[in-house]
Amino acid sequence: MTAPLAGMPAAPNILIVDDTPANLELLSGMLKERHYKLRAAISGKLALQAAFNDPPDLILLDINMPDMDGYEVCRRLKEDEKLKDIPVIFLSALTETMDKVKAFGAGGVDYITKPFQLEEIRARVETHLTLKAAREFLKDKNLFLEYTFSRFVSPEVVETMKQKPISELLKMERRELTVLFADLRGFTAMANELTPEEVQETLNSFLEVMVACIEDARGMTDKFLGDGFMALFGAPFRQGDHARRALTAAVAMQRAHREWMAERAAGGRPCRPLGIGVATGETVVGAYGTRNRMEYTALGHVVNLASRLCGAAEAGEILTTPFTRDTALSGAPANAGPLSLSFLSKGKMRFKNIQEPVEVLSTAMEVPAHE
Repeated sequence: MTAPLAGMPAAPNILIVDDTPANLELLSGMLKERHYKLRAAISGKLALQAAFNDPPDLILLDINMPDMDGYEVCRRLKEDEKLKDIPVIFLSALTETMDKVKAFGAGGVDYITKPFQLEEIRARVETHLTLKAAREFLKDKNLFLEYTFSRFVSPEVVETMKQKPISELLKMERRELTVLFADLRGFTAMANELTPEEVQETLNSFLEVMVACIEDARGMTDKFLGDGFMALFGAPFRQGDHARRALTAAVAMQRAHREWMAERAAGGRPCRPLGIGVATGETVVGAYGTRNRMEYTALGHVVNLASRLCGAAEAGEILTTPFTRDTALSGAPANAGPLSLSFLSKGKMRFKNIQEPVEVLSTAMEVPAHE
C-alpha cells in the first residue's frame, strides 16, 4: 500500500478474525472500497499475535472458533494495557440475548449477526472508528494541555482549558495583557559561594512561594529563568482586569518574599531580595515550536519592557508604567474594592532595545491584607 502523504492521517487498520476463509473474503470485499488497511486472522491465537505485533484501530471478531473463542480473545485484549482501548465488534450467527450480553460483558462495543449486510457492516465500522478517533483526540489534547500548562497554572485552570477547543487556546493572536518579570537581586554572585544542592534548594523554595502568589491571582507562570521567572495575566484566558491582577500579585509576592527571607535568615539559609517589573500592552500570544515541543508564551515590546523594568528595580521594589496603572484602575470588576496602591514617579528612563524613554512608576508594596 502506498504510504500516506506527509500531514495526512494513515488509513485505519482493521483486523478481521474468522476461522472460515469465505467469511474473511466476504468481509474484506465489503470494506476494501473504503481504503482501510485490512488484515485477516483465522484463529483466536493468531488474532492476539497480530494485535500484539501491530495494534489495529478496530477488530471484527467471530465468536465460534476452535481452540479459543471470540469471548476469550476479547477478554485477553482488554487485559492488555496496550490493546485494551481497541474497539471490538463481534460477528456471529448466535442471536440469543444472552450471547450478546456475554459479548458486551467481555468488552465488545457492538454485535452484528450473520448473514452480513453490506451497509450495516460499513456503517458500524465507520461509527466506531470515528468514536475511537474522537477519544484519542480528546486524550491527546488533554495530555498536551496537562504537559504544557500544568506546570504553570493551577489544576483548576487546566481543567477549564480541557473544555475549550484546543485551536482557541493555542493559536497566535494579538491581545492586550500584562507581563510580570521577577528575579532575585545578587543571586548569581551568591550562587558562586553555594553548593549545587544549596542553589537548588534555595531556588525551589523561592519559586514555590512565588508561583503560589501567581496562581492566587489567576495568572500563568510562563517560564522559569534561572533565579527569576516570567508570568502572564490575561492569557491563556482573557481577563478584563489583567493589569489589576498582575499588580495585586506583585504586591503579594513582595510581602510573601519578605516573610520568606526572614524565615531563611533566622535558619541561617541563603536568600536574596526580589525585584519585579510589570508592563501592560498589546502582545502576540499563543503556542509555537515543533510537533514534539511546543511553548506557550507572549512576544513583543511589552515583554521586553517588563523585563527591563525588572532589571531596573531595586531590592524589594515593583516598577511599572502609567499605562499599567491606568489600566488597572479602569479595568476593575464592578464588585471589586478600591486598588489600594500608591505610585511614585521615578521620571523617564532609557532601556536597551526600547527606542523612546519610558516614564517609570514605583509601586508601594504596603496594602491592606485583603487586597
